[in-house]
Amino acid sequence: MKFPLAVIVAVASVFSSAYATAVQRAPAVADKWISVETGITMPGESIPGNTTLEKRYGTEVLTCYNMGTKVDRAPSTSVIDDWCNNRAIGQVVNNGQTIWARYNYGTFTILVSGEAINGCSFKVDGNCNRLLRLPLDGCNTSGENGKQGGYETDLCGQWRYDPGSNGSDY
Repeated sequence: MKFPLAVIVAVASVFSSAYATAVQRAPAVADKWISVETGITMPGESIPGNTTLEKRYGTEVLTCYNMGTKVDRAPSTSVIDDWCNNRAIGQVVNNGQTIWARYNYGTFTILVSGEAINGCSFKVDGNCNRLLRLPLDGCNTSGENGKQGGYETDLCGQWRYDPGSNGSDY
């Protein structure tokens, strides 16, 4: 049985339209950012309004907030990957300095930062992703979502992952 090409195209068009209506593409997490603020904070100032999974030398201490705004893991990993791979990578952080970014999703924000401590200076590399995932995946472990943040402290740095709401980092 032969069908004219126009009939085949029309049927395919109706099918694809019905399929697209039934199965809509979820927007990418990164598409939801309203804005991103970034900066470097010098000692005494406060913060205003290529993945490596290898552990570094020295003890890493994890501190969990266990309170405040709860967010899902998906936007959190998106923020960590964007900041570490596209914004912070290669930056030199001197003792007492903090580099940071606050991603605004409208209903919530996610603040990420890295601070040089104990007289150290460092250059941000791919380990940034792993260090910021420690409070993401090591805190609020009863499920994949409901993350409230925390920070990792080691010999030379402190890495903070902090969801917030209403312009606050809480």
